[in-house]
Amino acid sequence: MIVAAAVVVIVVIAAAAAAITRGGGDGDPGESIASQLQIMGNANDDYTIDDKDMEIVDDIIAGTKSFTDYPLADANNDGKVDASDKQLLQDIIDRKSGTVLRVMCLDTSGNNTVVDVEYPLRNVVTYATNMQLPVLYANGGQYIVGYFTSSYEVAEGSINPAAKDLEGSSREISDASWTLFTQLDAGLDTGVGAFLTDYSAVAQITASRQADLDAAGIPLIIYPSANAADEITTVLTLGFLFGGDCESLAVEYAQASWDVVNAIDSVVGDLSDSEKTTYISCTMWIYICEGDSTYNTTATDAGGNWYGNVNSGFGSTYSGDGSTKMQSVEALSNYQDVDVVINNRSMDWGLTADEMRDLIIDDCWEKDRDGYAVKDYFAGLEENMYFVNNILPGAVKLAYMAHILYGDDFSMEWADGILQQFIDMGTAPLEGQTVDSIPACIDHSDYLDAKA
Repeated sequence: MIVAAAVVVIVVIAAAAAAITRGGGDGDPGESIASQLQIMGNANDDYTIDDKDMEIVDDIIAGTKSFTDYPLADANNDGKVDASDKQLLQDIIDRKSGTVLRVMCLDTSGNNTVVDVEYPLRNVVTYATNMQLPVLYANGGQYIVGYFTSSYEVAEGSINPAAKDLEGSSREISDASWTLFTQLDAGLDTGVGAFLTDYSAVAQITASRQADLDAAGIPLIIYPSANAADEITTVLTLGFLFGGDCESLAVEYAQASWDVVNAIDSVVGDLSDSEKTTYISCTMWIYICEGDSTYNTTATDAGGNWYGNVNSGFGSTYSGDGSTKMQSVEALSNYQDVDVVINNRSMDWGLTADEMRDLIIDDCWEKDRDGYAVKDYFAGLEENMYFVNNILPGAVKLAYMAHILYGDDFSMEWADGILQQFIDMGTAPLEGQTVDSIPACIDHSDYLDAKA
């Protein structure tokens, strides 16, 4: 039974979040699991584990509630709910140090799994920006003991300064870097507490490296956190695992995030596909995101209709879950009827006005790509092309995308207000920033103004 329940859990978390219910509680737990805390024992599938979950466990043991309706009540993941779950759940409610939590996540094949993690989680090693930023948004940078790459001086500035640079890259973990990782684990009194990575980077976790992790007893936690909606769940779960102030911040982060998701859904949720704004997503300037790419599905979560759904030729050409480099500046010439183009662009912040101007001109619109300026690849679509900062909090990305897709309903001022809310929240990567110092959403008019 628990295996079947876990399948529901992970299938939903990997799916587009726009298709799920966010309410949690007494409904079908499979409907809302992707928005909630990914830890066994969270019986009522909300943002935390508390006495409300114990009430459900007691009711299941008493026979007044069904385990089938509350699969997460099985805190120890042994396929039944009994006194052992009750004892473990009490330890979790008490936030007892040394308690082993059963954390739901993905394995390297994208299948559901449950891994054992000791609470509170410490000594983590991170790989991939799309996982590293959620750790930092939960204010967990203080618990990072090693990382393979750090690309953003300001946004990732809250990484523990004593953490070991394992000398990897954003594209590869070399054998030399992996050796540094295993040496780091061996040199720590309690070893590495967990290896954290985004699902888009799991190709670097080979079978031999998985065997190394298993032999060392290091849990591998994988989430599809490049998707903006799934990133919310990632921050919430990691915050709980770190405990203390990280937990309370992560709950605030998740609640504010789902408020944004629900605000978007209240406007566009009932629109038919034909009424929705069509979009093409790009990344790395001139790579077209394929249909199942997490960068692409983020715009779907913001209420857009992927252009491949209305143009079968485009949909066939760009099927898959990766991205395809444009081979020429004419690559999009046959798709001029798309409504908007959203370019996912990772950009550090803490910029002055002059630095912002230079970024807009030189590093966005006029960046040299194979002998052409980026803007040349989008000829005829320039006025409908937008850069959205990929390393922003997931809900903030969704807010700006909602503005891009439905400007009459979601103003730039509204999206800026969401960014300000997250700045004020106290999440470390945004500390000391303002709306003006962060390149969040850049359009063609911004480029023209910068040139002028």
